[in-house]
Amino acid sequence: MPSGRYRRHETAPLGFNATPMVDVIFILTVFFMLVSSFSSAENVPLEVPEPVASQARIAKVPDRVVINCRLADPTDPSGGALYSIGANPPESPAALSKHLAGLKKANPNIKIILRADRRLPYSRVRVVMHAVAANQIDMLNIVAHVGDGG
Repeated sequence: MPSGRYRRHETAPLGFNATPMVDVIFILTVFFMLVSSFSSAENVPLEVPEPVASQARIAKVPDRVVINCRLADPTDPSGGALYSIGANPPESPAALSKHLAGLKKANPNIKIILRADRRLPYSRVRVVMHAVAANQIDMLNIVAHVGDGG
């Protein structure tokens, strides 16, 4: 006679019930829709005062500034150069120097990262180096591509 201890118990196959997850997603969607409409209702147009002596902090000047030097006409490497700070529009070397003077005044420890197109003559890059030196900026890093050596 078989013992009860070796009897197999048959279990129902496991399945995935997505109904509770759909309920939770629906509730969260309704919640965020209501919250977004409440927050937009709080933004009432106002005329805020303009204090004479504000103690608000001025936006921090970045510690590092990237100067990009590129060809004015990529098809003509002997042509002129365009100089820009970061993604800003190009400016003349004189305007670039004035911009650097303002950045140096706002942050005396500013660092310059100089990126130049490899097709650009050195004399065009040297203009930026002179502007950095004229504004007494001590830290100038030059970006270069280093090959794998093989």
